[in-house]
Amino acid sequence: MTTAIEHHPSDETVFSYAAGALPAALALVVGCHLQYCRRCRALATKGEELGGSLLAGLEAKPLSAGRRESVMAMLDRPVAATATPEVPAANPGQLPSLLRKLVGHDSYDALAWKSIVPGVKRIDLQCGEGEAMLLRIGAGKKMPVHSHGGQEMTLILSGGYRDLIGQFNAGDFADLDGSIAHQPVADADEDCICLAGLDGPLKFKGLIARVLQPFFGI
Repeated sequence: MTTAIEHHPSDETVFSYAAGALPAALALVVGCHLQYCRRCRALATKGEELGGSLLAGLEAKPLSAGRRESVMAMLDRPVAATATPEVPAANPGQLPSLLRKLVGHDSYDALAWKSIVPGVKRIDLQCGEGEAMLLRIGAGKKMPVHSHGGQEMTLILSGGYRDLIGQFNAGDFADLDGSIAHQPVADADEDCICLAGLDGPLKFKGLIARVLQPFFGI
């Protein structure tokens, strides 16, 4: 039995994703959410169509002779034929295909989790822009209270957690900035597995949490 998705990225976040304006780490999290969420896929399509309409309405300007020659030379270069792959939808709790391609597995238990503190494990994901990771929070365990030095986008992949914002289950999306300080607490009956993307470091609250921050690496 799956739970309906209650939490979504903001419209601005989805439109930024559609425009290709998000850092890669954040775009990965949004893209995986879109594989779960029909509502946000439709919004992203709307954003792409709006962007295309705006481009079509721009006034054409003549190219200089040198610029024209450069463009024509680029058009003459052979280009290998490529096809945009169809991305299938995923059910909450199932690895999105975008993530399966990145980690090389289709099972959370098959991944090489690294323990960072008792009850919390992570896997770093190489995206090139920003910081992306998988987090596995043991059943009933708490993350330290923290705020954000930039944006933090988190997608619940399996299980769930609760914080001051509410209950988050598989498929739900937390779209947070530096104004929010929270403490996710995993559900008591199963581990919570999340995909998180950051464009700035977390800011842990309290002396013990700050001492432990180098172990978290975020």
